[in-house]
Amino acid sequence: MPIRMTDDDDDGQEEEKKKGDDSSGSGGWIFAILALVGGLIFRYPKVMIPILLLGGLSFICLADFDDNTNDSDDVEVEESYNDEDEGVERKSSSSGRLGAKFDDKKYRATPVYEQLASSYNELPAKSSMLKYAPKRKNQGDQGSCTGWAISYAARTILQAKMTGENPDKIAFSPAYLFNQNTDSECDGAYPIDLLTTLKKEGSLPFSDFPYNEESCRKKPSSSERSRAGEFRIEGFQRLTEDGEKYDTDLESVKQYLANGSPVVISMEVGGSFMGLEEAVWHPSKQDYSEIKKYKKGKEVGDWGGHAMTAIGYDDDKDGGAIQIMNSWGEEFGSKGVFWLRYEDFNTFVREAYSVYPPVQSSRKDVRKLKFGLIENKSEEYIQLSKEDNFTYRTTDPIKKGTRFKVSVENDSPTYVYIFGKETDGSSYVLFPYNDNHSPYCGTSGVRVFPRKQSLEADNVGKRDSIAVVFSSENLDYKKLNSQINSSSGKTYGDKIKKALSSRLSTSAKLGSGGDFIELTSKEKDASKVDALIIEFDKE
Repeated sequence: MPIRMTDDDDDGQEEEKKKGDDSSGSGGWIFAILALVGGLIFRYPKVMIPILLLGGLSFICLADFDDNTNDSDDVEVEESYNDEDEGVERKSSSSGRLGAKFDDKKYRATPVYEQLASSYNELPAKSSMLKYAPKRKNQGDQGSCTGWAISYAARTILQAKMTGENPDKIAFSPAYLFNQNTDSECDGAYPIDLLTTLKKEGSLPFSDFPYNEESCRKKPSSSERSRAGEFRIEGFQRLTEDGEKYDTDLESVKQYLANGSPVVISMEVGGSFMGLEEAVWHPSKQDYSEIKKYKKGKEVGDWGGHAMTAIGYDDDKDGGAIQIMNSWGEEFGSKGVFWLRYEDFNTFVREAYSVYPPVQSSRKDVRKLKFGLIENKSEEYIQLSKEDNFTYRTTDPIKKGTRFKVSVENDSPTYVYIFGKETDGSSYVLFPYNDNHSPYCGTSGVRVFPRKQSLEADNVGKRDSIAVVFSSENLDYKKLNSQINSSSGKTYGDKIKKALSSRLSTSAKLGSGGDFIELTSKEKDASKVDALIIEFDKE
């Protein structure tokens, strides 16, 4: 592959290896201590051996004592979700008030959000969608929190923000999604299942599909399903550190909230949370102790999984906190809403999903986008010159081995796909890197990616080519790549044009180049796409 993906941490790993080989580091001290102890044992065996035996016995006793004492003083809980958690069974709910189930495999399979670059984007100090939220009602004794979080809260907020209507008058039914995705006991559901249904089928207003905490047997009729289709969402993503790391990324959560999109979270709750009457939840020492045990799969008090909706944040509240809407009525927290401090977020939040609105509600009449390439060493843009209405070329040849990242700035939601030309002329996919990464750039701002890798111009040949495709709708990029490979054309650009065919928009205007390529589009047909070719001369 002429343009290939390389890891950014190669140099860092080599540096760590050097540190590890340095005898003056921690490894050297350990070796020195062992050598000293060994020498003392050799010289004074009658004294040292009994001392070591007594020390070992004391360590065992203290460790056993610590495991059986109250852990209430142990408040350092940094055990959020990671690979070691796989296979650990945790109860999904301890009462009808909860109901969020967890499935590690489903969560891993959900595409991850490509976050905005913090160095290029400054978020406001606070943001809230409370004015778009419906009245905080009570789910009662049914384990339907997922329906309340996803349909009643998140979907209603999106609709109220889009239309300006009173959220209480247009609120969506929690039962529509929950009843289709729970068991006969109404004992909870997996958030991702409800989000998938909302994406494929939509939901119905509360008035059209009433909620009954006594039963979840009612399922939508064919006519109801047809009406619900009007309220489908465009999609959802998990907000984690990256595609292979599953700790929730707080910065990504804030970015979506700042851009007016609610975030559905699944928390592990219990203890003092259950009767919260304050605006901010301050977990007790016992809460920290119990969540630590609960994460290890132990049955602890009333702890279980609970889905809610993040609707805002404030960097100045208690050192920074996320605003969350619950479904236990207005008696809980502060009129049904509470704040979870940043410092507690990853301790208690297990999953986080962004929910983005329908395409038609977020498209602007005039959409602007900037696409550039940032060279790693200089941190400057690679200069590009316009060859024709479809093709750009590096103004000066770049050196073979040059490593760079992609910069995308969008003012409205868009999907970005990048393809590369192989030495034999065939096409391959550069972005998304794999199925774990989403091509959706939903929040407005600047992204610089890959985060932990870079694109690199290899040593093969003197010219490389990539194709960039922008779309308002999600594309089957693997199918598109196959179509590129099967299409005829003298150049890579010709193949791209023929593969896109009638879907290629002709209304977009492309800038002259320079630091980045500016694209302005007034295209009203959401099924149309924009594309461009960038050619790299190498020396």
